[in-house]
Amino acid sequence: MVILVGPNGSGKTTLVRIIDGEISPSRGFVSVNGLSPDVARARGFFGVMPQEAMLHEYLSVREYLYYLALIQGLNRYEAGREVSRIIDDFMLQEYASTRIEYLSGGFKRRVLLAQAFLGSPEVLLLDEPTVGLDPEMRVKLWDIIMRYARERGSMIILVTHYIDEVMDIASRVLLLYKGQLVFNGSPGELLSKVGYKYRVQVRLRGSKALENLPLRLHHRSGDVIEFYVVDEGELIKLLDYLAGFRDWVSELSIDRPSLEESYLQLIRLLEGGGGGQHL
Repeated sequence: MVILVGPNGSGKTTLVRIIDGEISPSRGFVSVNGLSPDVARARGFFGVMPQEAMLHEYLSVREYLYYLALIQGLNRYEAGREVSRIIDDFMLQEYASTRIEYLSGGFKRRVLLAQAFLGSPEVLLLDEPTVGLDPEMRVKLWDIIMRYARERGSMIILVTHYIDEVMDIASRVLLLYKGQLVFNGSPGELLSKVGYKYRVQVRLRGSKALENLPLRLHHRSGDVIEFYVVDEGELIKLLDYLAGFRDWVSELSIDRPSLEESYLQLIRLLEGGGGGQHL
């Protein structure tokens, strides 16, 4: 899975629409396996979930998906079989005969996502598939998406602001900033941009004050000190130091920086000056 991230207005949705062939680039070109986007889309190479789309709400879920399958060029028998498969895959059986206008917002998003998987496309372009959904529904949709990707071998290009919830399943992160590609690497490489590997938070008892702190990178607020640790050597050094003040420490926690923190750190650096590879 490739994650496409960036601030609002950075060009994420525009790039997806260019890849899909919905709009033409102002300069340059896009090639998908040697094909133009228009040809690739005509051959069913793509499945697209747009950020916003108008569903035909007077149709039932099955009717709507069947209508889209026919547009893709499937005959009536193939369309019926494909729609039944998609309804099963996306656990929409209970609502297959329900008119879309009567579905909740979460299930409308599920139908919008399901339409992208019609025909088992090789590439899925998903633009904010879980935006506005509650945490439980987001987890369900990620389970469906990743199961499908594993079983069908599809490549997923995902636009999302929820980058931490897909950190463990993403292979690459692309960061756009003002129409430029400013980062192209693995989640681990993005995490390294934050400048530290571990964050150690220490809560002291009462008004105790630690002296001669072993690490330069730290921040204190009241009785809490947050240390920013760059590697395992510094972590061991800090823990050895704190062991000498164990009676003063009421709480201690160790965690890793998030992708979101790393992403925001890159954005701060860019806003302070910098550039990238122009698209």
